Amino acid sequence: MFNNLLGNNNNKKNFETIIKNNNISHSYIFSGIAGIGKFLFAKEFAKALLCTDENNKPCGKCKSCESFENQNNPDITIIDESDDSIKTEQIRELTSNVLEKPIQGSRKVYIINNSENMTKEAQNCLLKTLEEPPEYVVIILIVNNENLLLSTIKSRCLKIPFTKLADEDIKLYFSNNNLPYTEELLKASNGSIGKALEISDKSDIFENVTNIFTKIDQMNELQILKIKDEIFKDKEEIFWILDYINTIFYGKIVENLNKAEKYEKCIQAVENTKIRLKRNANYDMCIDYLLLEIERSFEE
Repeated sequence: MFNNLLGNNNNKKNFETIIKNNNISHSYIFSGIAGIGKFLFAKEFAKALLCTDENNKPCGKCKSCESFENQNNPDITIIDESDDSIKTEQIRELTSNVLEKPIQGSRKVYIINNSENMTKEAQNCLLKTLEEPPEYVVIILIVNNENLLLSTIKSRCLKIPFTKLADEDIKLYFSNNNLPYTEELLKASNGSIGKALEISDKSDIFENVTNIFTKIDQMNELQILKIKDEIFKDKEEIFWILDYINTIFYGKIVENLNKAEKYEKCIQAVENTKIRLKRNANYDMCIDYLLLEIERSFEE
């Protein structure tokens, strides 16, 4: 079980023990940063829960396992809304379906990926099911930021924390899939295969950010202000770009402690920019102000 998944070995052992001892909770929260395999773990756990072989779960051979692999097992429901909010109507449909007994085995599993995207109303709709779930139901909530879940939701679920992946795990994944990687990419990925793949797909932007921000302390005001046209054209990429810029700044602090205070100011400027953008402040004004703050940090 879980042999094909990287990292989080303690969770692998815990899940195997849970399955072996049949010590199944009705609801779980899988929490941790994006791109570290929580969704894959949830599906593998669900497959084992639904398997009808009593001695070897998941067996991969029973009707439940085969239909799971073919993505037509009637006893699992997955809600996966990566970008949009999860509406009350979707949760109402889920809570209605919960009342129907399993078709192939003894359990039904519900996975809500990015469950922090549930609206407050949707979370309240789910709450009654979490309070009084049918004995055959298991609900898995996958979150990148559990602080966005209601405290009443969190108190009714068993929390399973997932940790960042080691660089060696990400290297292994890239090597096994014949993908190139660099040490800079590993640093920027911050333990997330998902982020590493995203950066790899945008290698031209990544290399440009690296080339510019590793020597930004040597640039004059005019050169710094021109960065906007080179780096910040695509609004869709802004948050991972800002995260990576701060990764560079953190590395610069280690390399040059004499300039630590200047880079710390830059890091704070980047973090403040992320906050402003999340509050829907004007994009161009945010970037202009960020570059001015960076320029002033080195000018002082």
